[in-house]
Amino acid sequence: MKIKKINIGDIELDNNIILAPMAGITDLPLRCLAKSGGAGLVYTEMMSAKALARGDEKTKKLLKIADNERPVAAQIFGGDAYSVSEASKVVRDEGADIIDINLGCPAKKIAKAGAGAELLTNEKLVSEILESVVRSVDIPVTIKIRTGLLPSQNMAPEIVKIAQNCGIKMVAIHARSASQGHSGSPDLKSFAAACYNANIPVVANGGIVDEKTAADFLQLPNCAGIMIGRGALGNYSIFKRLKEFFNEGKKLSLPLKEEKMEWLKKHAQYSAEHYGEKKGFIVMRKVVHYYIKDLPNAAKIRDMFNKKVVTLSDFNELIKLI
Repeated sequence: MKIKKINIGDIELDNNIILAPMAGITDLPLRCLAKSGGAGLVYTEMMSAKALARGDEKTKKLLKIADNERPVAAQIFGGDAYSVSEASKVVRDEGADIIDINLGCPAKKIAKAGAGAELLTNEKLVSEILESVVRSVDIPVTIKIRTGLLPSQNMAPEIVKIAQNCGIKMVAIHARSASQGHSGSPDLKSFAAACYNANIPVVANGGIVDEKTAADFLQLPNCAGIMIGRGALGNYSIFKRLKEFFNEGKKLSLPLKEEKMEWLKKHAQYSAEHYGEKKGFIVMRKVVHYYIKDLPNAAKIRDMFNKKVVTLSDFNELIKLI
């Protein structure tokens, strides 16, 4: 099991350890941190295809990309071929390197729109959407799916076949059903069945937080790589640690408090620069607990961050108390 380079169409990644797309989380500041931590590929937040297709400026702002985070995949969701293909053209024109179509989000709001994991029940529509997007753009197209809607299902093998036939360049599989959300152990057997005969890269996602959980997937035949979500938040050196472990056999120590605080300071600076100070710290409220969760006074610090920090000066005063 070596960490290796991987090709998505004509784009070569430095390694096959990838930051997962997370709605409301993987904004530009966080992606830059993950990239500096060694991620081979980073993803934008999930965006509405219909919003992009009608030119919604607020949604388009999510497509702002920094040169030092490339390559970047932009993830979109939608329930019809026209809006998804039109949105894909916007994504391409805004400079994303890869387009990713979400076929795995379990959120009720997304399901009501006939998108996300709900599409797994309609193979004909999946084919229509994927074929339309691949025809519409000249950059690689990928998809991210779940194994099914319920734990008893494994729709992934058939979706992988459809994806290959439609010209999709990579499939990422969250090895849990939509009904499980982020709970329960990932279904390694269902993932293995989906990637066994694949002729495009199939990447594993779900519950990967350390060397063991990464190895559980990487040892499976034809697993092309791993995708880490919440396990990377506030822990961006996980990408380099896993590379060191699998390539050199060295198990590096987990980040100490001091390292986490350096990540937090960088995140605060990037967020303030990207959004402006006030909005930057409001956005960071979603993730600050990942940096401080192991501290004895974590609840108090988080409360202070949420209620009192609106400028870099406020933030610097709070850091002195940690």
